[in-house]
Amino acid sequence: MGWAFRLLLCLPVTALAAPDPAALERSYWVHASLGLFTQRGYFGPDYPASSPPTEAEVTRAVRLLAGPYAANRLYLIYHQELPLATAREVFRWWRAAAPAGLELVPTVLLRMYDPAGTPVFSPAELAEWVAFCAQEINPHRLAVFDIYADREQGPAVATLAARYPEGLLRVGLQPSEPLGPPFVGAVQDTWSGFCHGTRNVEDWLQPGFGAALLRDWVTARNGAPRAVVWDLIVVAWDYRPTERGGFPGYDDAERNMPLPAGRTRLGVRLIRDAARPEQLGGFSSDLYIVNENSRAAAHDGRAGAFYQTLRDGRPYEGYYRQPFDELTAVYRELAAGRWPAE
Repeated sequence: MGWAFRLLLCLPVTALAAPDPAALERSYWVHASLGLFTQRGYFGPDYPASSPPTEAEVTRAVRLLAGPYAANRLYLIYHQELPLATAREVFRWWRAAAPAGLELVPTVLLRMYDPAGTPVFSPAELAEWVAFCAQEINPHRLAVFDIYADREQGPAVATLAARYPEGLLRVGLQPSEPLGPPFVGAVQDTWSGFCHGTRNVEDWLQPGFGAALLRDWVTARNGAPRAVVWDLIVVAWDYRPTERGGFPGYDDAERNMPLPAGRTRLGVRLIRDAARPEQLGGFSSDLYIVNENSRAAAHDGRAGAFYQTLRDGRPYEGYYRQPFDELTAVYRELAAGRWPAE
């Protein structure tokens, strides 16, 4: 047994029987558009539309995500970076390509990240989009994406909840946010908990570093009426400015570094041991962030950007390959009914 795992076992955890790993969610957040640039409807309304994928590109992406990347659910993000008519066609391609066992969950951003918090959809546009999703993509589940805590979403949430009263999910839930109606489940952000600390044993697992923070977040959800899915990190912050891997004070796609090797496996085991079985919904990962950071000129550039590799149907082998490979290996082990080995 390695030192990292021994130290992890020595830290206080809730002694609970772990759930069946094969029954857990293994998901990704990914733009259905697979757009290299997806600023329209995200940072503001006046950016150019994304370039849509072809049907063949969507098919190649699904083969990777459901195959070697071992997903059983995809949160397909959409915020009008494509026109509505184009988006409907693209979503139909995802539905046609998805094999049995892969659930597609339409996922909408309701307010942009511009200073005004501009609504992404008009009431009529949202009603049209929700009707399409319910009829043709997933009649049971739809998700709201937002990485800001406690943001007022306006009347749009009521529109979604009316159509999905038992299936409205929240993607990007922050640790400080309550999880309650109308949401019946969530994917929680974990960036600081996974990133804080350069080395696993000497830093991350030490008091005051990321492992303790991550455990606090997990145990805080124990006893809640809703299961939580936990975000697994690929892109960490820049470790160079600080001695032991503290937050450098910025989030910069040109400087963000890969998550340290072995961190994902340690984090998954920590979450497994700290969560009550009924509160552990599974694991998820944000591929949008991988794309945004990988396409930086300092890393993989446009040709090697993560979404481009999905369009091409080629395994990602770029700057963030090590933590991404570790993540997908963990997913494959879970799918096979095994918790990740040391």
